[in-house]
Amino acid sequence: MTKQLNVRSDVAYEIAHSLARSRRTSIADVVETALREFKDRRSQAWDVLAPEEVERRYRELRALSARSAATKLPGATSDHSDMYDENGLPI
Repeated sequence: MTKQLNVRSDVAYEIAHSLARSRRTSIADVVETALREFKDRRSQAWDVLAPEEVERRYRELRALSARSAATKLPGATSDHSDMYDENGLPI
């Protein structure tokens, strides 16, 4: 016997029915698809990254950093002391 799931939410009802109509599928299919996709995203978020993926992301961040540094204007610094008085309060 197929088990039943009841969700008592007007918002969930409207979204599920709207998606089912637009996709021309059943509400059960819409809910199953949404739950599977949510589960997949959650499990991927908690997976430990492979060393190759860590290295790839590191290289991407280094490249992004280099591209950002190349756009720095001459004389630009992160010193904002001119915006504060001798007590460290904004001028």
